[in-house]
Amino acid sequence: MSSRAPPLITASTLKETVKTKHTNVQVLDVSFHMPTFNRDALAEFAAKHIPTAQFLQTEAYNNKLPTPEQFGEDVGKLGVGDDTHVVVYDNNPTFGMFSAPRAWWLFRYYGHENVSILDGGFPKWEEAGYETTGVVDKVEPKTFKANPKSALLRTMADIDANIEKKQFTLIDETKSGYIKGSVNIPLSLFIDSGTKQMKPADAIRAVFKEAGVDLDTVSIVATCGHGVTACFPVLGAYLCGHEAVPVYDGSWTEYYVKGKPENMVLLS
Repeated sequence: MSSRAPPLITASTLKETVKTKHTNVQVLDVSFHMPTFNRDALAEFAAKHIPTAQFLQTEAYNNKLPTPEQFGEDVGKLGVGDDTHVVVYDNNPTFGMFSAPRAWWLFRYYGHENVSILDGGFPKWEEAGYETTGVVDKVEPKTFKANPKSALLRTMADIDANIEKKQFTLIDETKSGYIKGSVNIPLSLFIDSGTKQMKPADAIRAVFKEAGVDLDTVSIVATCGHGVTACFPVLGAYLCGHEAVPVYDGSWTEYYVKGKPENMVLLS
């Protein structure tokens, strides 16, 4: 089992880590952009990124988790080993963060708790005036053994069973439709609109309570359209001390195609 890192790291702390070239830390740009934005995350990384960072292509992981062997190979060749402290970030000017919480959850799902998110993402790094580079460092491949934690994942069968049994509350971030009985909490509510960083725990608890969810008395599972923004309520709950919130990874993309019509609510 890997060491446990704090879920969030500030730009100033990461700057000092990068400056000292700590050999047990690997920074990963995990940017992913929805097709409607017409942005090329890899090209943007090649042009400008945080020094020492490598690029992890996460788009292929949306809605469909890689095998443990594939994930281990993908991150191992980027210099991530079993003992590496991984710092993930993405470049989203609207929210500061978008896909980084998904990558954070992926590492945790595969048994690696030694992972942190750059709070505020690449925009916060640039806002502080810290160094960027277009040079990609060569890294020595490492061995990463992925050990999936089933407790952090739910399936469509689990969602269908819960509609009848009501053992947990499904937190949804989907805009085109939702699964019967779910509670919608937009990702924007977890982020401070001024700083574009995650809100503090007390404010996040208030977000959940405003939606009718008391984290101390109700179990939750998170979902969304593609398995990406579902990880914001997971991160939010983690910051409030609830560290084992699962994700329905198939999400609305799967449920809309394979789910029971009577369990769906379509939005115009």
